Amino acid sequence: MSSHSQTVELAEDQFSHYPSVTGTNMAPRIAKEDDDPVTAEYDVYLTPSQAEQILLLQYPNRTRNRPYNVRHGARPQNIRIKPDSGYLEVDVNLNTTFNFNKFKGLQWGDTLNTARDVQNAQATYGPAAGFSNAKPRSAGRILNKNWTDRELQYENDLTRFGELEAESKVLKTQTLGGQIIRHSAAEEAGKPHYFVGAFRDDQLHLTKVDGTVQMRPQFHHLDAEDQRARLAALRAADLPAPTGEARALLQRERKVFDEVGKDRLEDRTKRLLLAAEAEVWSRLDYVDEDDQAAYDKFHERMFVSDVDGASRLESAMNQAQYTDAMSAPRKDGPGVRRRKKVAKTKKGETVDIDDGDGEEDEDEDDAHGGAQQQSTVGDD
Repeated sequence: MSSHSQTVELAEDQFSHYPSVTGTNMAPRIAKEDDDPVTAEYDVYLTPSQAEQILLLQYPNRTRNRPYNVRHGARPQNIRIKPDSGYLEVDVNLNTTFNFNKFKGLQWGDTLNTARDVQNAQATYGPAAGFSNAKPRSAGRILNKNWTDRELQYENDLTRFGELEAESKVLKTQTLGGQIIRHSAAEEAGKPHYFVGAFRDDQLHLTKVDGTVQMRPQFHHLDAEDQRARLAALRAADLPAPTGEARALLQRERKVFDEVGKDRLEDRTKRLLLAAEAEVWSRLDYVDEDDQAAYDKFHERMFVSDVDGASRLESAMNQAQYTDAMSAPRKDGPGVRRRKKVAKTKKGETVDIDDGDGEEDEDEDDAHGGAQQQSTVGDD
């Protein structure tokens, strides 16, 4: 679909219907230049719906001149998504040879490797994992090492840091993630829609964005270390480790919700956490923005192929309706329902008129009456 721009020309003198006034104190009229001239015109096209999802990833903690890509030494290594519960995470490689604490890298790497056995395959914590506890019967797999033994082990491993890094026993990635805000969701009704624009000559091609994600740092390694300390403390006190009983309790509450039919915020939150815990991460392939494959996909998906055969885009609103929809509600807006008055004619018939029409008629009558009175006085 396409829409062609239209240029509106204003009259040179908007008050030319008034009689001219001359006098010695009147300064000559100087033509003002247009302070907002039209500098370019583009034909706007809407691309057809895509089979793939278009997600807008925002990085609030990253400056625009340092994007995550190969050119800036921050290539995303792993990308995973939970499409049903709506979570997305990205692992970005870190440079271990510059401004990198190797001791902490060994510590957090050992912690996450243990969490993959105790928690889940991706060592994910927080809302993306449904705030779930450790796997049943997995708490006993934690190594029986206190912090002193672990610290000594990490110091010894510093001598073969490169070897352990190659074996993925070092935390050398930063995890960024967030929840996907679907623009088609019921909660987003009435909010603005986002589009990605691509220019080609005098054409602007717009592609609708399906969702937005604010990618913020995720500290799964700290959560894993905290869980490891808690499980070790419970085992030292000969107490049972927390299992999946909390999940079973939530399942029972979900059955109660289905039977009663309540829709409280607490119940909706529990359902979302249950769905996030049950859903498995799906891996995505990363293609760098400077790769030729990215350019090929960009030209294939972000432009209308048949420009000549595209149907013309027509607005469903007139100018007044569009202005009223973009502005705050006003008393005399087109969308405001006005009460009708009943007016009687000379023949006794009744006619329904709007309040606005009646006010305009009264204003016009007052104006005509005033003009007539002024002319009468002048004649006398």
